[in-house]
Amino acid sequence: MFAKLQIIKNNNKSIVRNFFHIGIIKFVNILSKYLLIGYLIRVLGEENYGTITWVDSFIQYFLILINFGFDLYISKNIVENKDDKAKIDEIISSIYTIKALLFLLSFILLVPFIFISGTQAYFFLFIVMMLMGGGEVLFPIWYFQGIEKMKPITIVTVIARVFLVIGTFVLVVNNDHGFRYVVLLVISNLIWGGMGFYFLKKESNFKFLKIPLKTLLFYLKEGYLFFLGKFSTLFLNFGTIFLIGYFCSKSLVSGFDLASKIVFAFVFVYEVIQQAVFPSIVRNKRITFMRKLVLLTFMMGIIFALITYCFSEKIMGVLGGNEMTKYSYLLKQMVILIPAIGISNIVGSCALVAFGSLKQYNFSLIISCLAYMSIVLFLYLFDQMYFENLIFLRIGVDILMACLILFFSIKNKILFSHKLPGQN
Repeated sequence: MFAKLQIIKNNNKSIVRNFFHIGIIKFVNILSKYLLIGYLIRVLGEENYGTITWVDSFIQYFLILINFGFDLYISKNIVENKDDKAKIDEIISSIYTIKALLFLLSFILLVPFIFISGTQAYFFLFIVMMLMGGGEVLFPIWYFQGIEKMKPITIVTVIARVFLVIGTFVLVVNNDHGFRYVVLLVISNLIWGGMGFYFLKKESNFKFLKIPLKTLLFYLKEGYLFFLGKFSTLFLNFGTIFLIGYFCSKSLVSGFDLASKIVFAFVFVYEVIQQAVFPSIVRNKRITFMRKLVLLTFMMGIIFALITYCFSEKIMGVLGGNEMTKYSYLLKQMVILIPAIGISNIVGSCALVAFGSLKQYNFSLIISCLAYMSIVLFLYLFDQMYFENLIFLRIGVDILMACLILFFSIKNKILFSHKLPGQN
C-alpha cells in the first residue's frame, strides 16, 4: 500500500513539474506571438504582415512533414523504453535520420510548387522561410517529453523567443523591413533547434547509429497515421490562411491570423495540460483521473469562450490596434473553437491515444481533413471561395473533428464506462 502511495506521489510530482515547465513554454510562445503580431501589424501594415503570414502558412506544411507526427508517437516510445539505452540510441538516430531526409525532400517539393502555383514573385521569401526546417529537424521535444524532463526545452524556448522579439523591435522599424523579420525568424528557429540538440546530447549521451533502411521504414510506417493526423489538424488553420490570401486578400489574412491567435491563446492551456499529464496516463492508465480532466477542460473552454465573446472588440483593439477592431465579429464567430479544440486535444490524446485507440484518433483527424478538402473543392468549382464561406468551413470542420473524437472515445468505452475494453 505504501509503495502504491509513493508511486502516486511521484507521479503527481512529475505532472506538476511538467505542467510548470510546459506552462512556461506555452506562455512564452503565446506572449511572443502577441507582442510580435501587435507590433508587426502596426509597423509593416496589414498587407505586408498578411503576405509574410500567407507564405509562412504554406511553409508550415513542410514543417509538419519534417516532424512527421513524432512529437506524440515517439514520446510514447521514449516513455516505454527510457531505461533501455540501446533502444533509445536507435530511436534518436532513426528520428534524426528520417527528419533530415524529409527536410531535403521538402526543398525538392517546394521549388516546383512555387512555379506550378504561379507564386514566383515570392520565390526568395519561400526559400528563406523554408530554412526554418533546420530547427525543426534538430529540436528534440519528443525526447524530453518522454523522459518527463522539460526544463532544458523551457530554457531553449525562452532564449529563442526573447532573441526574436528583441531583434524584431530593434531591427524592424518600418514597412520595408519585412524581410528582416523573416531572417530573424529563421535564425531564432535555428537557435531553438541547435540548443535543443545540445541539451539532448548532454542528457542522453546517445551514440549516433547507422540505421538500416528496414528500421527507418518501420518508424515511418508506425508514425504515418500520426503524421496524417497532425497534418489534418494544422491543415485546417494554415489551409484557411493560404486560401484567404490566395483567393481573397492579404489584409484579410491579418484579420484571421489575429483572431485565430487570440482563440489559440486559450487553447494553449489545454496543450499544457495534455503534454504534462500524457506520459503519466500512458504509464499508469489513470482512467478516473483522465475523465475528471476531460470534464474540467470542457468547463474551462466554455468559460474562456464566453469571456472572449464579451470582450472581443477590446481584445482585438489592444492587440492589433484600432484598425483591427473591424474584425471583432470574426473573433465572436470563432470562440466556439475554444471548447471544440479542447475536446480534440484532451480527449484525443489523453483518452484515445493514451489508452491505445490510435487509429480511431487519427481517423477522426483524417476524416475531418478530407471533409474540409471536399468542401473547398466544391466551393472552388462553384466559384464560392469567399472569406465568409472559408471561415464557416474552418469552424464547422473543427466541430466535426471534436464530435468524431467523442464518438470513438464513447464507442471504445473509454469515456462514460466503469471499465476499459478488455477488463473483467
